Amino acid sequence: MHGYRIYRSLRWQWTTLILSLWLSTPAWSDEVYLLNGDRLSGTIVKMEDRLLTLQTDYGGEIKVDWGKVQRLTSDGPLKILVPGESRDVFRSFFYGAHDLHEVRELGPDSPVPLGDITAINLEPVRLTGTVTIGGNSTSGNSRAKAFNGATRLTLHAHRQRLIMEGKYNYGQAGDQVTARNSMASLKHNYFVSKQIFIESFGMLEKDTLQNLQLRNTIGSGLGYQFYESARTTLSLSVGLAHVNEHFTNSPNTQTPSGRWSLRWEHAIWPDRVKVFHRHEGFWDINAGNAFRFNADQGVRITVYKTLYFNMEYDLRLNTQPAPGRQKNDESVIFGVGYEFN
Repeated sequence: MHGYRIYRSLRWQWTTLILSLWLSTPAWSDEVYLLNGDRLSGTIVKMEDRLLTLQTDYGGEIKVDWGKVQRLTSDGPLKILVPGESRDVFRSFFYGAHDLHEVRELGPDSPVPLGDITAINLEPVRLTGTVTIGGNSTSGNSRAKAFNGATRLTLHAHRQRLIMEGKYNYGQAGDQVTARNSMASLKHNYFVSKQIFIESFGMLEKDTLQNLQLRNTIGSGLGYQFYESARTTLSLSVGLAHVNEHFTNSPNTQTPSGRWSLRWEHAIWPDRVKVFHRHEGFWDINAGNAFRFNADQGVRITVYKTLYFNMEYDLRLNTQPAPGRQKNDESVIFGVGYEFN
């Protein structure tokens, strides 16, 4: 019995010692060495847009300029993306794994120079986007209600980019409908270089108050990506389109159209406040040289992690509307949304 007590005591002491050593061992095993001699420890999350993201227990998530990094080490393999000739193969749109190499240490003596690496720990196919909803309802001396929703999704895959958008607006004052319109679009961008891309697109539109049963648009063109980073995105595209319109009170029309598009987003306070402006313009040649312009602009304010508050002003202009309809439609939208990356 005495020997058994000694055995239990020794076993408890060894267990306590092992737990103490384990708890005293730093949980962060990745290290980043900067050009100025500083060293950061944590867990390497990713590197994108020349920003290295490091998760730490002393400062939360830290972002480091990739150009300031001298070398880094990791306890586990890092998936690094080094663009080469093989990225031009179309199958990279679906897989892309042949461009990824796993390493544990990167630096001046590593086989891959830091300057050649464009991403770390990013999947070949990535989905980003936002979902926003808003609305209101009043009763009593006046009765009114409104609802709006918007979804924007972007699928990134090396030289390919797929942009999907959908919007719906409904408004009612008393028994009168004041707004009912919807839009869905799909755009495919193929980057022939880092900034120049070929764009193909299709769009469907409906608007009850404009007597528009359906407008479908298909086309293609060339685009230029001025910026695409975590803070700023700016792109412009121009091209030709074919427009087919069906109205309830006027003949259907088909027309070639000149088209341009601009997309701009900028984080004036990173991860907190972002402003945006998006618009598309059309010149419908065989429809009385009609000029159409759809734009939405506003601000998104992060309230908690990926949840945000959205304030937006939308403008839709048609210089040749259906008979008896106004040229302008404007709306101010307030809502909440979710952003995922």
